[in-house]
Amino acid sequence: MERLASTVAGGPRIDGKRVKTLRGVEDEFHRLRVGDYRVMYDVIQADRVVLVLGIVHRRDLERWIRAR
Repeated sequence: MERLASTVAGGPRIDGKRVKTLRGVEDEFHRLRVGDYRVMYDVIQADRVVLVLGIVHRRDLERWIRAR
């Protein structure tokens, strides 16, 4: 969680190899790579909120995304 906080604290623009924005038909969220786990989150700029959607092992990531 500390890594997520330090990554998002930099502002709305998120760059780097550890963070990727995933865009779907209905919504958009970000993925932060932390070892073998992925933290799926959304940033709500208007309310200054980071909403953690899930912490998923990388082998289960595709299944998690399809279930959304």
